[in-house]
Amino acid sequence: MKRFFNLILFISLAGIGFSSCYKDKGNYDLNPVDAITLAGPAYSPENFSLVQLDSLKIKPEVSFTGDSTKLEYTWNLIPIKAKTGDTSIKVISKEKDLKYQIRVPIGAYTVHLEVKDPATTLLRSRIFGLNVRAKASQGFLVLNDKSDGAQDIDVILDNTKPEVFKGAFSANNTFHLKDATSLTMVQSLANASGLLYVFRKNGGYTLLPSFGFLQEPKAWFFDAPDAYAPNVIYQDFFGQNNYLINNGSLHNTTGSGTPLVFSYRASGNYKATKSLLMGAYAFVYDDLNHRFLKFNKAAGKMMSITRNVEDKFNVEDIGDKSCLLFDHTMQPSTSPGATNFSTLKPIAYCKDNQTGKTFVYKFGFFKSLVTYCESVKEVTATGFSTATAYVNASNNPLTYYAAENKIYAYDFTNDIARLVYIFDKTDVSIDQLMTNGTQLLAVVNGKTGNTGSVYFFKVEPTGSFASGTFFSKYESFGKIRDVEYKFNVVNSGAAWK
Repeated sequence: MKRFFNLILFISLAGIGFSSCYKDKGNYDLNPVDAITLAGPAYSPENFSLVQLDSLKIKPEVSFTGDSTKLEYTWNLIPIKAKTGDTSIKVISKEKDLKYQIRVPIGAYTVHLEVKDPATTLLRSRIFGLNVRAKASQGFLVLNDKSDGAQDIDVILDNTKPEVFKGAFSANNTFHLKDATSLTMVQSLANASGLLYVFRKNGGYTLLPSFGFLQEPKAWFFDAPDAYAPNVIYQDFFGQNNYLINNGSLHNTTGSGTPLVFSYRASGNYKATKSLLMGAYAFVYDDLNHRFLKFNKAAGKMMSITRNVEDKFNVEDIGDKSCLLFDHTMQPSTSPGATNFSTLKPIAYCKDNQTGKTFVYKFGFFKSLVTYCESVKEVTATGFSTATAYVNASNNPLTYYAAENKIYAYDFTNDIARLVYIFDKTDVSIDQLMTNGTQLLAVVNGKTGNTGSVYFFKVEPTGSFASGTFFSKYESFGKIRDVEYKFNVVNSGAAWK
């Protein structure tokens, strides 16, 4: 009975509807809805494959039967793994023709175009695939402060060309960089593309070659240290010898796998400050006891350097001094061996904390590679003891140092310094010097404000600068904290130190 009632009701309603349609003979203007048509290439993940900082340009094929000037365009850039509402989804243009400079992390994206007729709210959309590749695979990494209080890593891609990749860190991460003090790029045959370590006042980050975040410093250790205060990580060319100095303690690992994981603190009563790390050899200056030590990997502890009858100074006690520089006079990747023991000269500059005088300590090697203390003498060069930056040359017995707005070349064999360059401005501080043997880099920060510049000089065989001036200069940085050179793959040639 119920089914019968429902059938009657359906027929009655249908009849009413039909009658209404039949009787309604009024006149109406029935305007068809304007049609939007989008055409173009079919979607592919590789519709566009571009490098960071390149411009993504798309001219959509749009047909509209109405007034096309009224159409509204929205271009969205969507990471391939993004979910609805993800903050990584961003609107990149409201114009019909897209022109967007790519400043996003490397990876796969979808470019989504939405075309809307506001009069009818009619929507049409089309998608394109975008693959973003790394821009700064090689270059000078400039860690500097920005005006908003954060920091970033800008990259001088080629120091003979003007282009600078601004914001390599922020383009590849979703958080801000703060309190960073220095950078270290670690590459070896075991990890040809390398990893970038960012040291902070209380910690740091490991970054991928693309500058994306990989891990925090707690992942650097087998066991958590008392504090995270790293200042150097070293890996030799083959990846077999690795050292980390953290909070005055030396750690090592013999594993070549990356990311590196370091062992417990090398035992001993010491506070490592400046260090000389060369392949299987690790020497440090012990600021606690004012002495030089060497690391015994087999024993896992710091040990005294072998003393010899011909030693010119007491390596166990040089007095109340702070170490300014501990380095050698060859390429930073050089390890001592039978072929170079006579030319490889570890040099340490130490400043007396009471008198302010500075002394140069030169080490040597026997063929057995047992270290001996070759010589010590006072440095009398103008401004050396109060210099703001030092670096040993890697092709001659010179040390470059910066005093006020001047750069000097110091011949430590003869205790003679000569002026090689004067900057025009006097209200500057030269805070870093680097060299690869044929060039020298100088970081120049303003004493007031938040400005930094990087200068490059060509070095002649004598140690002077070609033409007496720089060959390239890069400005518009904030205060520069550190510069590090990043190779595309592991380098077997001239490296920067």
